[in-house]
Amino acid sequence: MEQSLQVMSKQERLENWTARIMACRSSGMTVRAWCRENGLSEKTYYYWQRRLFQTLSEQQTVYKTAFAEVTPPQLVCSGNVAVTVRISGAEADIHSGADADTVETVLRILKSC
Repeated sequence: MEQSLQVMSKQERLENWTARIMACRSSGMTVRAWCRENGLSEKTYYYWQRRLFQTLSEQQTVYKTAFAEVTPPQLVCSGNVAVTVRISGAEADIHSGADADTVETVLRILKSC
């Protein structure tokens, strides 16, 4: 009951091809053999693989240049750093007494870096 690729949205096509490429890579087969078994041309497979990599690269570029300002409702700084969190090259000090909402916001922002 697979939708025709021609009537799928761009996002649906990307998701469909992501699943196909992951299936091929995890199959243990060569691309040629996997494509033959699944009725696809190698040219089409490599076109979509290249397109997916470009899309991921563009998204990573956008995320790397995004900034977010965190302004806690009240400044509580006892001077004691309770924990320093480092994720993907980004770093944040969380001070003793920081409220849960601020900590959650900081961690969500670091995760997106």
